Amino acid sequence: MSSSRFIRYIIGAALLGVVAAWSVNYIIDPFGVFGTRFFPEYGFPQERYMKIEYLKKHPDYNTFLIGGSRPGVIKTEVVDRYFPGAKTYNLSLLDGIPSEFEKYTEWLVKNMPDLSHVILELDWPVGYEHDPKNAQLNELHPDISGRSRNDFLLDFLAKINFRALGEAISNNTGGLNQMEYDFTKGYWSRPLRDKQIDTNCDVYKASEELFSDGKKARKKLDTALLSETLAAIARIKSLLDKKKVKLTLFLSPFNKHQLDAIELSDYEQFVTQLVKITDFYNFMYYNKITMNDCNYYEASHFRPYIGDLVVRSLAEHPNRDSDLHRYFSRETLVPELEFIKANFFSERSSG
Repeated sequence: MSSSRFIRYIIGAALLGVVAAWSVNYIIDPFGVFGTRFFPEYGFPQERYMKIEYLKKHPDYNTFLIGGSRPGVIKTEVVDRYFPGAKTYNLSLLDGIPSEFEKYTEWLVKNMPDLSHVILELDWPVGYEHDPKNAQLNELHPDISGRSRNDFLLDFLAKINFRALGEAISNNTGGLNQMEYDFTKGYWSRPLRDKQIDTNCDVYKASEELFSDGKKARKKLDTALLSETLAAIARIKSLLDKKKVKLTLFLSPFNKHQLDAIELSDYEQFVTQLVKITDFYNFMYYNKITMNDCNYYEASHFRPYIGDLVVRSLAEHPNRDSDLHRYFSRETLVPELEFIKANFFSERSSG
Protein backbone atom coordinates (compact mmCIF):
# COMPACT_ATOMS: atom_id res chain seq x y z
CA MET A 1 0.00 0.00 0.00
CA SER A 2 1.35 3.42 -0.94
CA SER A 3 1.97 5.99 1.76
CA SER A 4 -0.63 8.38 0.26
CA ARG A 5 -3.28 5.64 0.27
CA PHE A 6 -2.42 4.75 3.87
CA ILE A 7 -2.80 8.39 4.90
CA ARG A 8 -6.22 8.50 3.21
CA TYR A 9 -7.26 5.43 5.20
CA ILE A 10 -6.11 7.04 8.42
CA ILE A 11 -7.95 10.28 7.65
CA GLY A 12 -11.07 8.35 6.63
CA ALA A 13 -11.01 6.29 9.83
CA ALA A 14 -10.57 9.44 11.91
CA LEU A 15 -13.51 11.11 10.17
CA LEU A 16 -15.66 8.04 10.75
CA GLY A 17 -14.72 8.15 14.42
CA VAL A 18 -15.72 11.79 14.64
CA VAL A 19 -19.04 11.13 12.91
CA ALA A 20 -19.70 8.17 15.18
CA ALA A 21 -18.96 10.24 18.31
CA TRP A 22 -21.15 13.09 17.11
CA SER A 23 -23.95 10.65 16.30
CA VAL A 24 -23.81 9.11 19.77
CA ASN A 25 -23.95 12.52 21.44
CA TYR A 26 -26.80 13.66 19.21
CA ILE A 27 -28.92 10.52 19.51
CA ILE A 28 -28.46 9.81 23.21
CA ASP A 29 -28.33 13.56 24.01
CA PRO A 30 -27.29 13.00 27.65
CA PHE A 31 -27.48 16.72 28.49
CA GLY A 32 -30.78 17.29 26.66
CA VAL A 33 -29.53 20.28 24.66
CA PHE A 34 -30.52 18.94 21.22
CA GLY A 35 -34.05 17.92 22.18
CA THR A 36 -33.90 14.69 20.15
CA ARG A 37 -35.65 12.60 22.87
CA PHE A 38 -34.79 9.27 21.21
CA PHE A 39 -34.29 8.26 24.83
CA PRO A 40 -36.96 9.66 27.19
CA GLU A 41 -34.73 10.04 30.27
CA TYR A 42 -31.80 12.48 30.48
CA GLY A 43 -28.37 11.75 31.86
CA PHE A 44 -27.47 15.13 33.30
CA PRO A 45 -29.99 17.68 31.99
CA GLN A 46 -28.25 20.96 31.16
CA GLU A 47 -30.66 23.12 33.11
CA ARG A 48 -28.76 26.35 32.49
CA TYR A 49 -29.54 26.00 28.79
CA MET A 50 -32.81 24.09 28.67
CA LYS A 51 -34.71 26.26 31.12
CA ILE A 52 -33.81 29.53 29.42
CA GLU A 53 -34.75 28.04 26.04
CA TYR A 54 -38.16 27.17 27.46
CA LEU A 55 -38.66 30.56 29.12
CA LYS A 56 -37.78 32.42 25.92
CA LYS A 57 -40.90 30.84 24.42
CA HIS A 58 -43.00 31.33 27.56
CA PRO A 59 -42.28 34.79 29.01
CA ASP A 60 -45.51 35.06 31.01
CA TYR A 61 -44.30 33.76 34.41
CA ASN A 62 -44.25 36.21 37.30
CA THR A 63 -42.71 34.13 40.11
CA PHE A 64 -39.42 32.23 40.04
CA LEU A 65 -37.68 29.80 42.33
CA ILE A 66 -33.91 30.22 42.04
CA GLY A 67 -31.21 28.21 43.79
CA GLY A 68 -29.05 25.12 43.54
CA SER A 69 -30.26 21.57 43.06
CA ARG A 70 -31.99 21.27 46.44
CA PRO A 71 -35.04 23.44 45.64
CA GLY A 72 -35.24 21.68 42.27
CA VAL A 73 -37.84 19.33 43.78
CA ILE A 74 -40.22 22.15 44.77
CA LYS A 75 -43.40 21.88 42.73
CA THR A 76 -44.49 25.12 41.13
CA GLU A 77 -48.19 24.32 41.47
CA VAL A 78 -47.67 24.28 45.24
CA VAL A 79 -46.15 27.77 45.09
CA ASP A 80 -49.07 28.94 42.96
CA ARG A 81 -51.53 27.50 45.47
CA TYR A 82 -50.00 29.19 48.52
CA PHE A 83 -49.09 32.51 46.90
CA PRO A 84 -52.24 33.95 45.27
CA GLY A 85 -51.67 35.33 41.79
CA ALA A 86 -48.38 33.51 41.32
CA LYS A 87 -47.52 31.83 38.05
CA THR A 88 -44.31 30.07 39.00
CA TYR A 89 -41.35 28.51 37.23
CA ASN A 90 -38.60 26.56 39.00
CA LEU A 91 -35.31 28.03 37.75
CA SER A 92 -33.10 26.02 40.10
CA LEU A 93 -29.72 24.99 38.70
CA LEU A 94 -27.89 21.74 39.33
CA ASP A 95 -24.63 22.63 41.06
CA GLY A 96 -25.78 26.27 41.08
CA ILE A 97 -23.76 29.02 42.77
CA PRO A 98 -24.73 32.60 43.78
CA SER A 99 -22.80 34.31 40.97
CA GLU A 100 -25.00 32.35 38.56
CA PHE A 101 -28.15 33.19 40.51
CA GLU A 102 -27.21 36.83 39.96
CA LYS A 103 -26.74 36.39 36.20
CA TYR A 104 -30.02 34.51 35.83
CA THR A 105 -31.87 37.10 37.92
CA GLU A 106 -30.53 39.80 35.61
CA TRP A 107 -31.85 37.83 32.64
CA LEU A 108 -35.28 37.50 34.26
CA VAL A 109 -35.46 41.23 34.93
CA LYS A 110 -34.74 41.94 31.27
CA ASN A 111 -36.91 39.23 29.71
CA MET A 112 -39.86 38.47 32.01
CA PRO A 113 -42.19 41.49 31.79
CA ASP A 114 -44.51 40.27 34.57
CA LEU A 115 -41.75 39.47 37.06
CA SER A 116 -42.99 40.26 40.57
CA HIS A 117 -41.46 37.72 43.00
CA VAL A 118 -38.18 35.82 43.28
CA ILE A 119 -37.89 33.04 45.87
CA LEU A 120 -34.17 32.46 46.38
CA GLU A 121 -32.67 29.44 48.14
CA LEU A 122 -29.21 29.52 49.71
CA ASP A 123 -27.07 26.60 50.85
CA TRP A 124 -24.18 26.63 53.27
CA PRO A 125 -21.45 28.67 51.45
CA VAL A 126 -18.81 25.92 51.67
CA GLY A 127 -20.41 24.23 48.63
CA TYR A 128 -20.36 27.23 46.30
CA GLU A 129 -17.65 26.13 43.90
CA HIS A 130 -17.98 24.28 40.61
CA ASP A 131 -16.50 20.84 40.13
CA PRO A 132 -14.26 20.90 37.00
CA LYS A 133 -15.55 17.50 35.91
CA ASN A 134 -19.00 19.09 35.49
CA ALA A 135 -17.80 21.80 33.10
CA GLN A 136 -20.39 20.98 30.41
CA LEU A 137 -23.19 20.71 32.95
CA ASN A 138 -22.28 24.12 34.40
CA GLU A 139 -21.88 26.08 31.17
CA LEU A 140 -24.14 29.11 31.08
CA HIS A 141 -26.78 29.68 28.41
CA PRO A 142 -25.24 31.58 25.44
CA ASP A 143 -27.65 34.49 25.95
CA ILE A 144 -26.18 34.92 29.43
CA SER A 145 -22.52 34.09 28.79
CA GLY A 146 -22.40 35.98 25.49
CA ARG A 147 -21.01 32.94 23.73
CA SER A 148 -22.16 31.91 20.25
CA ARG A 149 -25.08 29.47 20.36
CA ASN A 150 -23.47 27.37 17.62
CA ASP A 151 -20.20 27.14 19.54
CA PHE A 152 -22.12 26.13 22.65
CA LEU A 153 -23.97 23.32 20.88
CA LEU A 154 -20.82 22.18 19.07
CA ASP A 155 -19.19 21.49 22.43
CA PHE A 156 -21.98 19.09 23.31
CA LEU A 157 -21.84 17.47 19.91
CA ALA A 158 -18.06 17.02 19.75
CA LYS A 159 -17.08 16.17 23.34
CA ILE A 160 -17.67 12.64 24.60
CA ASN A 161 -18.70 12.71 28.25
CA PHE A 162 -18.69 9.07 29.34
CA ARG A 163 -20.08 9.90 32.79
CA ALA A 164 -23.12 11.66 31.32
CA LEU A 165 -23.62 8.93 28.70
CA GLY A 166 -23.44 6.26 31.40
CA GLU A 167 -25.97 8.12 33.52
CA ALA A 168 -28.31 8.46 30.53
CA ILE A 169 -28.12 4.74 29.81
CA SER A 170 -28.72 3.92 33.48
CA ASN A 171 -31.70 6.27 33.69
CA ASN A 172 -33.25 4.74 30.59
CA THR A 173 -32.84 1.19 31.90
CA GLY A 174 -34.42 1.67 35.32
CA GLY A 175 -31.41 2.91 37.31
CA LEU A 176 -32.02 4.09 40.84
CA ASN A 177 -31.09 7.68 39.95
CA GLN A 178 -33.75 7.89 37.25
CA MET A 179 -34.92 11.48 37.27
CA GLU A 180 -38.49 12.41 36.46
CA TYR A 181 -38.21 15.88 34.98
CA ASP A 182 -40.81 18.41 33.84
CA PHE A 183 -39.16 21.26 31.97
CA THR A 184 -42.50 22.97 31.45
CA LYS A 185 -42.41 23.62 35.21
CA GLY A 186 -38.71 23.20 35.96
CA TYR A 187 -38.76 20.66 38.79
CA TRP A 188 -37.62 17.06 39.20
CA SER A 189 -37.96 14.01 41.43
CA ARG A 190 -36.48 10.52 41.75
CA PRO A 191 -39.53 8.20 41.83
CA LEU A 192 -37.58 4.96 42.25
CA ARG A 193 -35.79 6.31 45.29
CA ASP A 194 -39.09 7.62 46.66
CA LYS A 195 -40.59 4.15 46.33
CA GLN A 196 -37.65 2.48 48.08
CA ILE A 197 -37.66 4.98 50.95
CA ASP A 198 -41.41 4.66 51.46
CA THR A 199 -41.19 0.87 51.37
CA ASN A 200 -38.43 0.56 53.97
CA CYS A 201 -36.43 3.63 54.86
CA ASP A 202 -34.01 1.80 57.18
CA VAL A 203 -33.06 -0.68 54.46
CA TYR A 204 -32.67 2.18 51.97
CA LYS A 205 -30.31 4.11 54.23
CA ALA A 206 -28.21 1.07 55.06
CA SER A 207 -27.89 -0.24 51.52
CA GLU A 208 -27.10 3.06 49.86
CA GLU A 209 -24.70 4.45 52.46
CA LEU A 210 -25.89 7.90 51.47
CA PHE A 211 -25.77 9.39 54.94
CA SER A 212 -22.46 10.08 56.64
CA ASP A 213 -21.25 11.55 59.88
CA GLY A 214 -20.66 15.26 59.23
CA LYS A 215 -18.56 15.73 62.37
CA LYS A 216 -15.77 13.81 60.69
CA ALA A 217 -15.72 16.31 57.81
CA ARG A 218 -15.99 19.53 59.83
CA LYS A 219 -13.83 22.34 58.46
CA LYS A 220 -13.61 26.10 58.71
CA LEU A 221 -15.65 28.36 56.48
CA ASP A 222 -13.83 29.87 53.50
CA THR A 223 -14.14 33.59 54.24
CA ALA A 224 -13.29 34.59 50.66
CA LEU A 225 -16.08 32.33 49.38
CA LEU A 226 -18.44 33.78 51.97
CA SER A 227 -17.62 37.32 50.82
CA GLU A 228 -18.31 36.39 47.19
CA THR A 229 -21.62 34.81 48.18
CA LEU A 230 -22.75 37.82 50.18
CA ALA A 231 -21.70 40.26 47.46
CA ALA A 232 -23.77 38.39 44.88
CA ILE A 233 -26.82 38.35 47.16
CA ALA A 234 -26.43 42.07 47.82
CA ARG A 235 -26.42 42.81 44.09
CA ILE A 236 -29.48 40.60 43.54
CA LYS A 237 -31.31 42.39 46.36
CA SER A 238 -30.38 45.82 44.99
CA LEU A 239 -31.48 44.95 41.46
CA LEU A 240 -34.84 43.52 42.56
CA ASP A 241 -35.50 46.47 44.87
CA LYS A 242 -34.93 48.88 41.99
CA LYS A 243 -37.39 46.94 39.84
CA LYS A 244 -39.88 46.67 42.75
CA VAL A 245 -39.69 42.86 42.64
CA LYS A 246 -40.24 41.05 45.92
CA LEU A 247 -37.39 38.87 47.20
CA THR A 248 -38.04 35.95 49.55
CA LEU A 249 -34.79 34.32 50.65
CA PHE A 250 -34.55 31.11 52.62
CA LEU A 251 -31.74 28.89 53.89
CA SER A 252 -32.16 25.27 52.82
CA PRO A 253 -33.23 22.62 55.37
CA PHE A 254 -29.86 20.89 55.64
CA ASN A 255 -29.90 17.26 56.69
CA LYS A 256 -28.56 16.74 60.25
CA HIS A 257 -25.39 15.07 58.93
CA GLN A 258 -24.53 18.21 56.98
CA LEU A 259 -25.45 20.42 59.92
CA ASP A 260 -22.98 18.42 62.00
CA ALA A 261 -20.21 19.61 59.66
CA ILE A 262 -20.83 23.31 60.42
CA GLU A 263 -18.86 25.14 63.08
CA LEU A 264 -21.27 27.23 65.14
CA SER A 265 -18.97 30.27 65.02
CA ASP A 266 -18.99 30.10 61.21
CA TYR A 267 -22.76 29.77 61.21
CA GLU A 268 -23.05 32.88 63.38
CA GLN A 269 -20.74 34.81 61.05
CA PHE A 270 -22.75 33.78 57.98
CA VAL A 271 -26.22 34.71 59.25
CA THR A 272 -25.02 37.89 60.96
CA GLN A 273 -23.61 39.21 57.69
CA LEU A 274 -26.49 37.94 55.56
CA VAL A 275 -29.16 39.67 57.63
CA LYS A 276 -27.44 43.02 56.96
CA ILE A 277 -28.40 42.51 53.30
CA THR A 278 -31.91 41.11 53.60
CA ASP A 279 -34.35 39.42 55.94
CA PHE A 280 -34.54 35.65 55.43
CA TYR A 281 -36.22 32.46 56.54
CA ASN A 282 -33.90 29.93 58.12
CA PHE A 283 -34.68 26.21 57.78
CA MET A 284 -31.02 25.35 58.38
CA TYR A 285 -31.06 24.02 61.95
CA TYR A 286 -31.98 20.84 63.82
CA ASN A 287 -35.74 20.39 63.49
CA LYS A 288 -38.34 17.77 62.62
CA ILE A 289 -37.40 17.93 58.92
CA THR A 290 -33.64 17.91 59.17
CA MET A 291 -33.46 15.28 61.92
CA ASN A 292 -35.30 12.65 59.87
CA ASP A 293 -33.14 10.98 57.19
CA CYS A 294 -36.26 9.57 55.53
CA ASN A 295 -37.05 13.10 54.35
CA TYR A 296 -33.99 12.99 52.06
CA TYR A 297 -32.75 11.13 49.00
CA GLU A 298 -29.30 11.37 50.60
CA ALA A 299 -27.65 13.76 53.01
CA SER A 300 -27.80 16.56 50.45
CA HIS A 301 -31.23 16.62 48.77
CA PHE A 302 -34.63 16.73 50.45
CA ARG A 303 -37.63 15.01 48.86
CA PRO A 304 -40.49 16.76 47.03
CA TYR A 305 -43.00 16.66 49.89
CA ILE A 306 -40.48 18.53 52.04
CA GLY A 307 -40.47 21.21 49.35
CA ASP A 308 -44.24 21.43 49.83
CA LEU A 309 -43.74 22.01 53.56
CA VAL A 310 -41.12 24.68 52.93
CA VAL A 311 -43.43 26.61 50.61
CA ARG A 312 -46.35 26.33 53.01
CA SER A 313 -44.19 27.52 55.90
CA LEU A 314 -43.02 30.56 53.91
CA ALA A 315 -46.53 31.48 52.80
CA GLU A 316 -48.39 30.94 56.07
CA HIS A 317 -45.83 32.59 58.38
CA PRO A 318 -44.68 35.79 56.68
CA ASN A 319 -42.08 37.73 58.66
CA ARG A 320 -42.27 35.45 61.68
CA ASP A 321 -41.14 32.07 63.00
CA SER A 322 -42.87 28.77 62.32
CA ASP A 323 -42.29 25.24 63.60
CA LEU A 324 -40.05 24.68 60.54
CA HIS A 325 -38.19 27.96 60.08
CA ARG A 326 -36.81 30.90 62.05
CA TYR A 327 -37.30 34.39 60.68
CA PHE A 328 -34.13 36.49 60.70
CA SER A 329 -34.20 40.27 60.47
CA ARG A 330 -31.98 42.96 61.94
CA GLU A 331 -34.52 43.34 64.74
CA THR A 332 -34.74 39.62 65.51
CA LEU A 333 -31.07 38.72 65.01
CA VAL A 334 -30.08 38.53 68.68
CA PRO A 335 -32.92 36.26 69.90
CA GLU A 336 -32.69 34.11 66.77
CA LEU A 337 -28.97 33.59 67.29
CA GLU A 338 -29.64 32.60 70.88
CA PHE A 339 -32.18 30.07 69.65
CA ILE A 340 -29.71 28.62 67.14
CA LYS A 341 -26.93 28.35 69.71
CA ALA A 342 -29.22 26.53 72.11
CA ASN A 343 -30.51 24.32 69.29
CA PHE A 344 -27.02 23.28 68.17
CA PHE A 345 -25.83 22.73 71.73
CA SER A 346 -28.84 20.65 72.69
CA GLU A 347 -28.85 18.37 69.65
CA ARG A 348 -25.10 17.89 69.51
CA SER A 349 -24.90 17.19 73.24
CA SER A 350 -27.67 14.60 73.05
CA GLY A 351 -26.05 12.98 69.97
